[in-house]
Amino acid sequence: MVYLILCFLLGFFNSSLLSLSLPLPPSHLFHIVSVHTTDSWDEGTDCCKWKGVVCDNKKGNVIGLDPSCSGLIGSLQSNSSLFSLQNLRWLNLARNDFGNSEIPFEFCKLRSLTYLNLSDTGLTGLVPPKIFLLLELVSLDLNLNPLLFSNHDLNMLVHNLTKLETMVLDYMDLSLVVPYSFLNLTISLKHLSLSYCYLQGNFPTQLFHLLYLQNMKLRYNPNLIETRFSKELSDSISHLRHLKTLNLDSCVFMGSIPSALGNLTKITFLDVSGNMFQGQIPDVFGNLNDLSFMDFSSNNFSGVFPPSAFNLTSLTFMDFSSSFLQGTLPNNISGLSYLRELDLSANLLSGKVPGWLFSLPSLEYLNLSFNKLTGPIDPIQEPNLGTIPSSFFELINLTSLDLSSNNLSGNIKSCMLVKLRNLWSLDLSFNNLLSLTRCSNDVNSTLPMIIDFHFSSCNMHLLDLSNNQIHGSITKWKAEGWEGLDILNLSINFLTTVLQIPGKHLSILDLYSNSLQGLLPTPPQELYYFLISNYELDGEILSKICNLSFLSVLDLSKNKLGGTIPDCLGTFSDQLSVVTLRTVNLNGNQLEGSIPQSLTSCQGLEVLDLGNNNINDTFPYWLGTLPHLQVLGPRSNRFHGDIQNFNGTFSFSSLRMIDLSRNEFTGHIPPELFENLKSMKDIPVDKGGPKYMGEDYYHDSVIMTLKGLDFKLERILTLFTVIDFSSNHFKGLAGNFPPSLGKMAALESLDLSSNKLQGRIPVQLTDLTFLGALNLSHNNLEGQIPLANHFDTFSNDSFGGNPGLCGFPLSKKCGNNQEPESPPSTVADESETRLVWKIAAMGYGSGLVLGLSMGYIVFTTGRPHWLVKMIKRNPKKRRRIHRNRSRKN
Repeated sequence: MVYLILCFLLGFFNSSLLSLSLPLPPSHLFHIVSVHTTDSWDEGTDCCKWKGVVCDNKKGNVIGLDPSCSGLIGSLQSNSSLFSLQNLRWLNLARNDFGNSEIPFEFCKLRSLTYLNLSDTGLTGLVPPKIFLLLELVSLDLNLNPLLFSNHDLNMLVHNLTKLETMVLDYMDLSLVVPYSFLNLTISLKHLSLSYCYLQGNFPTQLFHLLYLQNMKLRYNPNLIETRFSKELSDSISHLRHLKTLNLDSCVFMGSIPSALGNLTKITFLDVSGNMFQGQIPDVFGNLNDLSFMDFSSNNFSGVFPPSAFNLTSLTFMDFSSSFLQGTLPNNISGLSYLRELDLSANLLSGKVPGWLFSLPSLEYLNLSFNKLTGPIDPIQEPNLGTIPSSFFELINLTSLDLSSNNLSGNIKSCMLVKLRNLWSLDLSFNNLLSLTRCSNDVNSTLPMIIDFHFSSCNMHLLDLSNNQIHGSITKWKAEGWEGLDILNLSINFLTTVLQIPGKHLSILDLYSNSLQGLLPTPPQELYYFLISNYELDGEILSKICNLSFLSVLDLSKNKLGGTIPDCLGTFSDQLSVVTLRTVNLNGNQLEGSIPQSLTSCQGLEVLDLGNNNINDTFPYWLGTLPHLQVLGPRSNRFHGDIQNFNGTFSFSSLRMIDLSRNEFTGHIPPELFENLKSMKDIPVDKGGPKYMGEDYYHDSVIMTLKGLDFKLERILTLFTVIDFSSNHFKGLAGNFPPSLGKMAALESLDLSSNKLQGRIPVQLTDLTFLGALNLSHNNLEGQIPLANHFDTFSNDSFGGNPGLCGFPLSKKCGNNQEPESPPSTVADESETRLVWKIAAMGYGSGLVLGLSMGYIVFTTGRPHWLVKMIKRNPKKRRRIHRNRSRKN
């Protein structure tokens, strides 16, 4: 018998990790990846004592084998000694990997089999008809395999297997099968599971006549023809006295829910969601005392909610969302003590929210959004709690609460929320009368689990985890369970490492300003915003960054990233990125090499900041083809050579800020450059207040120099225009400045200091009436400083270091030893003051951002309208519910 068992195992596989020296044919090889059940299978011991082996006590024959979940890898062979075990009654090979091999027809030799489980084994192809000669089969499980049934084969199964009690064919391809083939299934059938089977045609509702049926699972067969629940069917359901599970999710059933459901007194799981049921849900749930899961969501019901559903004593999950239910919720209930999840969203429920909802001891998830509920929440008894009942804050097991899109009112205080220690998702948005305030004596209120907090269209809009005291690292273990996240903001904390970025479908990842070290983590493929600046990250920017299909903003500034910028940066895997990539900020790293010319493919690029690196390149004139480029900042690098090749093709027509400072450019400044900068020529009209570069979530920033000091503009006003060519080796142009410079009427800041410019300051510069900051110092300029218009408001610092210059504001006289004429003191600081106020409004004002301090948690504005914009760009992206629903059936 030992020989037979070993031959059974050793005959499975084509290749080997471990080959045993046994008196066996050469083809009998043993290939095990991870041993579980079979680790006790030793040649020198009694096989009847091996784990997973069952023997007949009288004759010692092997009658049962269970090496399931044992990590077996290979292919099933027709010559396997397995098929010699003629007394085998019970065989379970589930959850191994048989390498896409077919089911050998030799299974038909095991005529004594009553139980056969081949689920999740990678078997493929047509199910061999001879397997249906196993006339003693009571249980057949082939689910989770890419197997096919022909209609003839299924008819053979139904005709021959008259003792069958369990048939599980989930995830098999039954598209070739006429559903009416199931009509002749034996009346003894107890368990029938045909979920995700691609069934087509009209499903035979006569199956509900199987009187001994305990479990029927037909989940997700949307290609069925609309099947109506007839009166005959409704009557037959009342005879299913043994039924425990009924799952008809997404099967295109029509008609009314039969009142006979009330007779299913043993039912524990009931799911009729995603169908086309209509009419009133009968109020017949009073006797279903064992029901623990009920889902009636996404149907076309009418009428009021069935009150008896609220008195079920064993219920743990209830979902009636998106079902057009009306009326009010009951004032009192007698059940739901074990209810963990309740979803009544997207209905027409009205009236007040009853207080008992917040006294359910086991409740973890509550969703009442998108109804017509009104506030305040009843009852209103507790002092100092406004209109929110104290029971709301005693739900210590609550993990998710959604009351959005109602008319609730009241005041929620930070110290009250702190009691909800397990809460990670709270959505109270679109309740115009709700407010959130800080308790007067509360300084350190934190929500340790919260990751999703929405107050849109209340008094607050979004809660993230930014600006907290979060330390440590994001490990793979901590990242599990975050698959539904769209937005993750952990900025301004103390995180040190990111081993895995949580969430596979993130749109926004904001890790700005932490203490991260190590290599740049690989971002999820669906990111719109990748913000990971102000760190100690090193290594290189890998080409995987080009796999981001919808990238809009890439901000990796202020790290220690080295190497070169990937050549593929402008050639993304999805052409949509060619349009959506708007900002690239790599400022403050250690990047080398040149700028990849592939960036010319990014037609939507508006901001390119490469400052403070070691890039060694010539002037990227080819960037002038980008129609929307407004900010170009290669400052503080090793750019060199002449600026040339300017023509109508390379126009830079939208450029508003160009900073070439602190490089090694030489030669003359070409006049064609200033001719082409059209956005700096036309004085813009201010319509409707200040506007900033960027979108609602991310605002572009830039570092600029004023009076020799660097400072950061946290937000860039769209009207602001800057030219900074300082600290290079530029020369004059034919002994003078380019006259076209005087045509740039909208220019507000001009810095040409620390170059080798020669000649006189052209009078045309005095026409730049918007100019608030001017620096021509440390050149070789000469002659008298013009004083027309507001030019006489600039200070000595604007002209110092030019030995040949004279006149106000310098102390050096011009000709005939005349003292420089001073302008009226009332206008001495007019331009500079104007610029400072503009910068303040642009960089330091709070704008429309509303902040509320609750300990170290920061609430910010900006919720869903910017997310909606992103979703519109990617039609496949949908809002995910941050929870694991227990719809495993």
